Amino acid sequence: MAPAAQSEGPRTSSTTMRNSELGNPIPRVKVDLTEDDFRESAYEIMLAATGTAALSARSVGSARSKPDKGITAVAASRMKKALGLKLNTGVSRRGGKPRTTAELMRDQMLIADTVDLRTRRALSRAAAGQASRRTEHMLVPLELLQNIPASAFTDSSEHVRWLKRQLRILEAGLLAHPLVRGDSQGVEALRLRQCLKEMYCRASDTGKNTESIQALRNAAMARAGRPLNGESNEDVLHWADGYPFNINLYVALLGCVFDHVEEGTVLEELDDMLEMFKKTWVVLGIDQLTHNMLFMWVLFRQYVNTGQKELDLLGAAESQMAEVVKDYKSARPEQWNLLHSILTAIQTWTERRLLSYHDSFPEGARGPLEKVLALAVQSAEVIGEDMHQDKRRKVKISIAISTVDLYVRSSIRTAFAQMMESVDTRRKAADAPIPALAQLAKDTSALVSKEIENFSPSLKEWHPYAGGVAAVTLHACYSREIKQYMSGVSALTADTVQVLEAADQLEKSLVQVVVEDGVYAEDGGKALIREMPPFEADRAVGNLAKKWVEEKLQMLKEMVTLNVSKESWEPNSLKERYASSAVELLRIVDEMLNTYFALPVSQFPELLQDLVNGIDNALKIYATQAIGSCGEKDALIPPIPPLTRCKTKKSWFGKGRSDRGSPKPKGTLKKEPSSAAVYDLPHICLRMNTLHHLLVEVDFIEKKIRTGWRKDSALSGHVPSMQPNTEAVDSNLYETRSLLKEGIDKLMEIAAYRVVFVDLRPVLWDRLYVGGVASSRISAVIEELDTQLGIISDSSVEQLSNRVIGSLMRACFEGLMLVLMAAGPMRSFTVSDASMLQEDLKSMKDLFIADGDGLPATQVEREAAFATEVVSLFSLPTSEVIQRFNSVYGIGKGGTKPSLPSITGTWSASDPDTLLRILCYRGDDTASKYLKKTFRLPNNEMLLPSQPVSTNV
Repeated sequence: MAPAAQSEGPRTSSTTMRNSELGNPIPRVKVDLTEDDFRESAYEIMLAATGTAALSARSVGSARSKPDKGITAVAASRMKKALGLKLNTGVSRRGGKPRTTAELMRDQMLIADTVDLRTRRALSRAAAGQASRRTEHMLVPLELLQNIPASAFTDSSEHVRWLKRQLRILEAGLLAHPLVRGDSQGVEALRLRQCLKEMYCRASDTGKNTESIQALRNAAMARAGRPLNGESNEDVLHWADGYPFNINLYVALLGCVFDHVEEGTVLEELDDMLEMFKKTWVVLGIDQLTHNMLFMWVLFRQYVNTGQKELDLLGAAESQMAEVVKDYKSARPEQWNLLHSILTAIQTWTERRLLSYHDSFPEGARGPLEKVLALAVQSAEVIGEDMHQDKRRKVKISIAISTVDLYVRSSIRTAFAQMMESVDTRRKAADAPIPALAQLAKDTSALVSKEIENFSPSLKEWHPYAGGVAAVTLHACYSREIKQYMSGVSALTADTVQVLEAADQLEKSLVQVVVEDGVYAEDGGKALIREMPPFEADRAVGNLAKKWVEEKLQMLKEMVTLNVSKESWEPNSLKERYASSAVELLRIVDEMLNTYFALPVSQFPELLQDLVNGIDNALKIYATQAIGSCGEKDALIPPIPPLTRCKTKKSWFGKGRSDRGSPKPKGTLKKEPSSAAVYDLPHICLRMNTLHHLLVEVDFIEKKIRTGWRKDSALSGHVPSMQPNTEAVDSNLYETRSLLKEGIDKLMEIAAYRVVFVDLRPVLWDRLYVGGVASSRISAVIEELDTQLGIISDSSVEQLSNRVIGSLMRACFEGLMLVLMAAGPMRSFTVSDASMLQEDLKSMKDLFIADGDGLPATQVEREAAFATEVVSLFSLPTSEVIQRFNSVYGIGKGGTKPSLPSITGTWSASDPDTLLRILCYRGDDTASKYLKKTFRLPNNEMLLPSQPVSTNV
């Protein structure tokens, strides 16, 4: 109730539960009520429910009643015997005096004598005033409010606290958690809320005839008197039986069965106390199942809160759970929710111990272990049965087996891990220290023996082959360690052999346990055996070597990828002719081969073949990455502009003028260097040198493999044939060798095309023959080429230098042809230019011959033959060029309009495209008129999209 919550500060309980470890599965109510409030109100309800006889036992002025008859050790212990609780002789006493059950309840619930007397008087007056109603159907807080005036309290603050508690109890039972549901905002509910608010604010004047108490009575009785389906509304009040309000009240009652002095002891008067509690069931809406659930929880909670010393409490909780299991299937929804919450709390606590039962029960402790295990498994079964039923397939899951299976595997793993932490200490303390894994094998064997002797007898009640599961789990744990150990061993040593022998003995003992326990499994233990892939110690040598090869090759592959990605390919001095990453790669390969041939594995030729294949693959990866990032040579060649016709030499520029400062006409070569252009010539040369160095070293690697294999085979008595094609191991790195050769050739072409189409662009593309041949000769190109040849000489190894220059020469001739054939409308040529063009071509050839110090003259002439042939065409008259073109292309033989010939890029006197381009760049009217008439070519205007140039020179 909002006003109540606002008018008071924090309220604490005097009997706070020590359940931080357990948690509290009992749902909280929506009203601000403490454990003290529940305890005091539960006592009042119990007094009212016990009836007139009990109330009159403490009537005003009456003498102290005599002790209950029949309270003997035997009679009082009947319920305790049934629950397995320990028995105490004699009658419960305080100060040496015997007590009645009513007095005992008052003391157990911490009710002061004055409070008890005041409450009994009020309830007696209320009972006398409504003789026609049964006392257990009193609306207790209402009767107490009406029959206990403020004057009955010596302390006004005590009266206010008492009054507010009664109002909160009414709010909880009739508004927050009513059994009979209805409109929470209806007229009756709003009226009751208003009455409670007014009473709460006034906190005084609660006499019988006051207006406020009468209004409160009318409103409360209207709510409490609402019947359930099928009930009559006579003598039936529903005010404290709504969930979970009633549960909290009943737990407060059950909590008083434990001795306040010896908290782990249940009072001998348990039978009488439970009988008294049972009389509250009608008021609280409690039935036998609910009682069993809550009593189970209270017993279990007390066991935990008293330090887990009183094993009989745990046994009693187990007995109560057995009663719950019998009847839980008939539970109502709210009962199932409560049971689920309680069982979850119990299961959570028990699982924390059972998941590591070797720590929780170090010596087996069969009593506690069996009882905790029973609670855990039965909780899991009740919770799991509802979750795992498959009615369609009628599949029944063995929840007990799966639950215990989880505990065994978890605890075994934990015990194994703890054992590993101290294995080195025990190993060193031994008289003859043995390898750690050999010591671990001995400890594991001892652990499985302890498991079978101390724990399996208890576990097998729920899991018939629990010992086998433990053995399987230990096998998996040790298997993981032995595999990890073997993966780190690079050679077979005495320690390795000792470890393998210990592992073999352990495996045999674990398999024996599984076989013995497996007979109790449905499949005879086959599933367990399948969980135990053998250690295979007899094959460990081969596996060890294989593992080593695999790891080394993986490491080599990763190293190659990492080193190539970090390689800058920039020489810091002229002495560095190849990359450091290649040197590191070769060093690692050499170390791998040396280490491998030191291993006693000559009987496994397939391992050496795997190693050879892996080295071959690593070298290929290196070569591929070294080549691939440089791009393709074709990407360096500019696109060919569309064909146009040139009328006169003055169509775009004046005679003798260069194009510097002139607007670039449509169709000139675009300056779009590819990504490969970012690599300069020394950079590419370093890559070529590196591949060449690897190519040379491949021969030594192959020789080392053949020599090492034959040596090992001879030592083992197995000498292979000396003929390479009959050897058991193929040592030839075919693919690497082929890839390196192709890569060197490719990088040479990229370097050459980069020089011609990127480095020489300012002098070759932007200046050569622009403004007329006479005004822009090839001398500037020759000068720049001479510089590039010097760079090649300085950056390339001697074995590659002439090959690189040869590639550059071929690229230069092709570049010159592209200037003549496809350099755009900024250039035009006449017959008179032919002699100068021939002189320029000769100058370029002379550069590469270098007065006999360069390339052979025959090689230069052979490579320049196509260029010589094309340049000779420039000396022909226009009419003859037209005649040749018509003849080669078939112009005039048919009546149809001819189309432009395709671009072949194979410049020659018999190529129609070559002849047509000479006409397009011929700066006279005859050529222009022919092109306009035959192909309708525009005058220096775009006609066709740019087309790539074929490089099949």
